[in-house]
Amino acid sequence: MSLILGFDAGGTFTDSVVFNTETKKIISSGKALTTNFDLSQGIKKSLNVTLKDLPIRDKKNIKQIIVSSTLATNSLINSNGCRVGLILIGFDKSIFENQPLVDACNNGNMCLIKGGHDAEGNEKEKLDFKSIKKFVEVNKSKFESIAIASQFSTRNPDHENRTKEFLINKNKIKLPITCSHELSYELNGPKRAITCALNASLTHIISDLLNNIELILKEKKITAKIMVVKGDGSLIDSMTAKYRPIDTTMSGPAASCIGAAWLTGKKDAIIVDIGGTSTDISLLNSGYPEVSKQGARIGVWDTMVEAISISTQGLGGDSEIIFEETNSNLDINLGPKRVVPLSIISERFPSVLSILKKQSKFPFYSHTDCIFVWKKNISKNLNWLSKIEKITFEKLHINEISSLSEIAPNQASYGAVYRLIKYNLVEISSFTPTDAVHVLGIYNDFNTKAANLGALIISKRKNKSGEFIFNSKEQFAKTVLSKLFEQSAISIFNFVTKKIFNNSENNFLNDNLFCKYVFDQKEKLAKINLKLNIPIISIGASAASYYPKIASLLNTKNITPENFQVAGAVGAAIGSIKQTVKILITKDQNEKYRVHFPSKVKTYNKLEKAINDAKFEGNYLSKNKCILNGATKTRTKTEIQKKEIDLKNNKKIFLEYNVISTTTGEIN
Repeated sequence: MSLILGFDAGGTFTDSVVFNTETKKIISSGKALTTNFDLSQGIKKSLNVTLKDLPIRDKKNIKQIIVSSTLATNSLINSNGCRVGLILIGFDKSIFENQPLVDACNNGNMCLIKGGHDAEGNEKEKLDFKSIKKFVEVNKSKFESIAIASQFSTRNPDHENRTKEFLINKNKIKLPITCSHELSYELNGPKRAITCALNASLTHIISDLLNNIELILKEKKITAKIMVVKGDGSLIDSMTAKYRPIDTTMSGPAASCIGAAWLTGKKDAIIVDIGGTSTDISLLNSGYPEVSKQGARIGVWDTMVEAISISTQGLGGDSEIIFEETNSNLDINLGPKRVVPLSIISERFPSVLSILKKQSKFPFYSHTDCIFVWKKNISKNLNWLSKIEKITFEKLHINEISSLSEIAPNQASYGAVYRLIKYNLVEISSFTPTDAVHVLGIYNDFNTKAANLGALIISKRKNKSGEFIFNSKEQFAKTVLSKLFEQSAISIFNFVTKKIFNNSENNFLNDNLFCKYVFDQKEKLAKINLKLNIPIISIGASAASYYPKIASLLNTKNITPENFQVAGAVGAAIGSIKQTVKILITKDQNEKYRVHFPSKVKTYNKLEKAINDAKFEGNYLSKNKCILNGATKTRTKTEIQKKEIDLKNNKKIFLEYNVISTTTGEIN
């Protein structure tokens, strides 16, 4: 008997399953809260539940560990990765005006270095090593990882490779280093630089997760190889995932999509995975998840990550509630940030209940009520913090929670707290949709008292006219859930209409007044109905609580399958290994063909010879990568994508060819 242990580490829950590869059945499963302050605790609890009833002899039959995770995705949505030092080579100075690129560095530093290549892969300017050395020496305390992006490095990666070698060999840099050409074969230098910086910001997060899993498996005397799910649903080994964590963004959604398809046997459906931080929406078409051609969009980030076509919204059971005041009303919006629900945090910190009881006796509501903060277990140098940030941070404790009103009595310290949260140094808890379902008795796995006290306090909120907005804590909880239902339905409908109109930019439902009218059940004069023609498969821990109502708003059927809570772990367990290598062929001014191999550029007189060599090298590299990732029974196919201009008399003008070698294999 051959068994696979599948893990799915999310922002709220960590799931695990044991899957029998011969019978294709789930033998056991487990679920535990993800413990962000110490990932090992949640992993251990989930694994203990899964292995509890498994005989010792069966544990020896575990041949593979497969991990999927939303931690990288959640980190990008919440903008709380590590600080990045970004070295840009050969770009124009205007690149500093690219705000998404600045944001991707996560409060790190950027520098522009002379060098780079042209579109044909020729060196444009000599690489400026002195400036690289100066940048690193002056700023090394300001970042925790390094990203290198050179102009046209996909046509010639020489300057990126030499910069990396220089940093490691000459400057003795021990930090993780990412080169942009290692992540994507595509042009669009700024977008590739953003992807590179995001990858660098994630290195510690995924390494911590995998290191924790390795240690726990060692304790359990499970010695199987660890594989990680990529965003396209295929697998890579854990070492590759540690230096290419960007590939694991969307790995959780990809595994969930594959798991949902397997659990239901459906061929056509909208798959929705609702977690604590996000809602992931994907399309199952003729039994297969649709793959994105443009690269994954994760929150506000457009990346070059190859992934299943998924729309990820910062909307989940643990979404932050945003109150927006108008002249006479108070509107509620959810997300995109995640906070820890009151019902969950009060189980870790019982003092939350006494603080909430005290706040519930106040005659009025303050905007700092029902919000709690605590320090994360951080050992890194924090000299870069501002004075007010240091003072505020020192007020906090690792194993003790504080109310926001106590830590931030004025506007300056209030702003400092939220910056510390963005720096991933402080965690925050407040009322969420998870608390709302506890108030209404729909869900009761955690502390209902804390949820009720939170709802009671916030229900005392008044509008600008001094009138109470909510009649009761139950009305407030219902308002929160109604907003979750509406925002979810809008997100799903927009995802579907973008597929229909082949439009990745504009949302069909983007007018607040129109959306309000669509979901207004009391309007008598007219009614607009939204309708999906295929069912929704809803998965994730809270799917059964939310999606029957959301599906009804879209006039379609909701399917919540057996084992829906651990669909991601199931999808991880049934994954396969795939590696793709793309080699570009261009033509220079001398009518010679240039083959842009991953490590060099070579010139050919004959196109046929150029194609054959590109095929040979691509097939060898993709197969070798698959085998290194633990694959057996490999199969390689080659595709040539041709860009040509058609002329009369069946003649064509060559522009460029892409030789794409893809190798797939079974898990060893």
